[in-house]
Amino acid sequence: MTIIEFPVRRSSVVTGIAIMALPLVALGVKFLNPGWLMLFLLYGGILIGAAYVFLAVMASSGFFGKRAAFSFVESRRGRIAGLGHGISLVLATFFLTDGGDSTWTSAFISLFGLDLETWVDPSDAIASVLFIVAIGAYLWFLVEWVIAVRVKRRLV
Repeated sequence: MTIIEFPVRRSSVVTGIAIMALPLVALGVKFLNPGWLMLFLLYGGILIGAAYVFLAVMASSGFFGKRAAFSFVESRRGRIAGLGHGISLVLATFFLTDGGDSTWTSAFISLFGLDLETWVDPSDAIASVLFIVAIGAYLWFLVEWVIAVRVKRRLV
């Protein structure tokens, strides 16, 4: 029985780290503009935590090591899906409006000093689209990871 191993590529390691780090950056961006939606993080923390742990498992088994799953397949789609999830999540939290009982704003509106009444709805619309993209990219990354793991098991 032959054990197939590939050299560890620096780009794979960087991609894996970025896929795991970008959701944490998104959380940091959300803390720039805390509000009532932060309660969702508390109540939905178990679900969000489980999704993040699974993302970390997919990224680490997919990109780290000499027998990483994405080494056995063309990894471009997996890289795009994983990084697309993280980048769209960071951007979504940047545009997400949140606030207290009287004032709603987003990091985008605060950073550029824009008018609240004019920019709250467009900022929310952009955030909604980006959250949908983030969920779709997460699911796409899951599919690419499953394909890579199946190919790896077939070859090893």
